[in-house]
Amino acid sequence: MKKLKFTLIGLLLFSFICISGTIDLDNLFNYETPETPDYATAFINEPFYNPIDNKAATLGRVLFYDKKLSSDNSVSCSSCHHQAQAFGLKELQGQGVNGLSLRRPIRLVNLRYREFIEGLFWDERTGTLEALATQPIQDHIEMGYSGQNGAPNIDDLIESMDTIAYYETLFNFAFGDPLITKDRISKAIAQFLRSIESYDSKFDEGLALTGGDQNLDFPNFTEEENAGKALFNTSPQLDSMGERIGGGTGCAPCHESRNFHFLVERKNNGVVSEIDGSEVLNITKSPSLRNLFDPNGELNGPLFHNGQALTFDELLDHYNDVDLNDNLDTRIIEMGQPLNLTDEERLQLEAFLKTLTGTDIYINEKWSDPFDENGNIELVGSTVQISRLFPDNQIKIFPNPASSHFYIKGNDTNKAYVIHIYNNTGQIVLQKRLDNNYVNVDHLKSGVYTVQIFLDGKSDIFVSKQLIIK
Repeated sequence: MKKLKFTLIGLLLFSFICISGTIDLDNLFNYETPETPDYATAFINEPFYNPIDNKAATLGRVLFYDKKLSSDNSVSCSSCHHQAQAFGLKELQGQGVNGLSLRRPIRLVNLRYREFIEGLFWDERTGTLEALATQPIQDHIEMGYSGQNGAPNIDDLIESMDTIAYYETLFNFAFGDPLITKDRISKAIAQFLRSIESYDSKFDEGLALTGGDQNLDFPNFTEEENAGKALFNTSPQLDSMGERIGGGTGCAPCHESRNFHFLVERKNNGVVSEIDGSEVLNITKSPSLRNLFDPNGELNGPLFHNGQALTFDELLDHYNDVDLNDNLDTRIIEMGQPLNLTDEERLQLEAFLKTLTGTDIYINEKWSDPFDENGNIELVGSTVQISRLFPDNQIKIFPNPASSHFYIKGNDTNKAYVIHIYNNTGQIVLQKRLDNNYVNVDHLKSGVYTVQIFLDGKSDIFVSKQLIIK
């Protein structure tokens, strides 16, 4: 069975390579309405201002995989979050443009069903995927658009993206106009991340077979897997010294036993050192326990934020006898210290956690890399054909947002242009022939305007762009 799963995933990954590089905007993948069990949707937390939309999620997929979003074009979000590792990383640290990541990349599984219940990142410093989405891009070590030590900032990234033809089409497709902003980048990436989910595991099949009753043995489980499930969900028996002498291991109070995300207490789990050895006693979140192992039964990378556990046994060693500290999650004490796990119980827990691994997250094309092996992408469909009537990429407006003025940069300086600017009610507020690339707008109020540029003597619009005046 393991070899069969590996072969299936290998064939599908090969098919991705053969068809990658093309996105058909007339035939989008379904990100909006996944087939999710009821017990998962009870935890859904999707902000009203950014519901998943197939168009924006498609843009988010491109942004997630595009190395042009790093300051030296060397890494993307996907460089640290591989689909083949359930959007995690086998290596200890991710390679950024200015060094190695300070903590291990977290697997991006079922985020749509857990944000706001807890924070995001290892230290839970953000509460939404929108807030998370551009932080790695603006991190000096990771993707480099930090503005630190002479490095470019997010505005420089946006100016660079303005020169990329497929982003003009995709932002117009997703948001109704080609304006690129940090907010729109965040929303699109957040939608793509929310769409990544995994509910096709052996556990989900067993839960359906028992009508949602976890107290029953699952008929599709082995005896060892059912024993591990009982250990996970059952409270321990403790002696007068607080040592576990029987019963379960009491994992469920921390890891809700259907979605298996972390129920937050905003304390640490006893792992109090960083990768570099420095001490950290603040919050230590846990990724979802789903897809801790891959379909072949191998770990999807080292465990804990510092990667100190290279095997599942080493993870159990940690919880078997935790070093106490002043900010330790109290539920670890309630598990029993020492936990006194037997060899048989260790194998049972491992067998159970392997049942939480699905298949779809590793092979579904809608979450795969849309670029070809040379880093190119082609957009096809009727929307693209329409957008090509207005080759916006030939002329750029900067800065945007503007204050008192902006400049126009064209590919052909020998052409003469005429500019029209309209306010949000459609009234023309500026009309002039361009004698140079400087346009004065200090007489216009703050707001959103439409800029249309014509070739002198022609009535067809050559460029139509949105301009923000602040």
